[in-house]
Amino acid sequence: MKDLDLTTLRLFVEVCDSQSIKRVAEREQVDASSITKRLAKLEAQLKTPLLKRIRQGVQPTPEGALLSEQARRLVNDAQKISNAMLQRNAPLKGTLTIATHTSSMASVLTDDLAHFMNLHSSHQVNLIVKEMLSKDVVQMVRDGTAAVGVIWDITETSDLQHVEYYTDTVAAVMKRNHPLAARSVVSYEELIEYDLITDRNARHTEAMLKRSGGIEGKTGRFVVQLDTRNSAIRMAAHGVGIYICTLKVAETQCQNLDVAVIPLTNSWAQQRIKIIFQTQLQTPLVKRLIDHLAHQHLEVSRALS
Repeated sequence: MKDLDLTTLRLFVEVCDSQSIKRVAEREQVDASSITKRLAKLEAQLKTPLLKRIRQGVQPTPEGALLSEQARRLVNDAQKISNAMLQRNAPLKGTLTIATHTSSMASVLTDDLAHFMNLHSSHQVNLIVKEMLSKDVVQMVRDGTAAVGVIWDITETSDLQHVEYYTDTVAAVMKRNHPLAARSVVSYEELIEYDLITDRNARHTEAMLKRSGGIEGKTGRFVVQLDTRNSAIRMAAHGVGIYICTLKVAETQCQNLDVAVIPLTNSWAQQRIKIIFQTQLQTPLVKRLIDHLAHQHLEVSRALS
């Protein structure tokens, strides 16, 4: 049997709903005879009567009612597919605020956002990116002052929607002549026997890990505290101490430096980064950005799961 024609099915559903071929013809701006021919061909194709004449028009037979119910779902699904494709190809425009913890911006997020902007360079898209602590990112998304947030998934986000973004591992950055530099892995408990370098955001992360039970007992001896990760890594390269950050940050910012980058073995060192948002505030631009980010590191994240 030949495939059923989607246009004929759509017209059949409309005729069943209105119980009139004439009214459907007027609405569709076509001749009633052309609809009648389509429906007669459909009945012949299915070898069963689908409509019967009544005083004021037509109504479906039992077989016709069953077909109408099934065809309605098919027609609706086809319309959803069409709408989705049209929306995806529609020009994007607008200003979108993104709040993110600084680690993502210092590693993968900058490149991922740049790729997004290059893909839509012909559109009227403006991005505003704000870097802050994860807890403040959550608050901005809750307040609606940021449409999208990027955070470490240890942060509480019970009232927000989220999708996975990427995975990362906490690591130690140290000069190559450091006593631990030849190790393939190291624990946080071993690191704190040595001088440490930190930045303002790392101190907050350490405090959060202590509250959650990730870090217990003795804490590290911080000999230098700096504002930025770049400055902290450069200080570690001079042998002043060990700096703790993520592998992706180290890969981005340790190039051409005489340092060793060693992953931590602690369970909390395995980080999952997620994208958070409010469903009711999703515009086509927000949806497109979330979809773009969520697919940038998908295969790597699956492999590490």
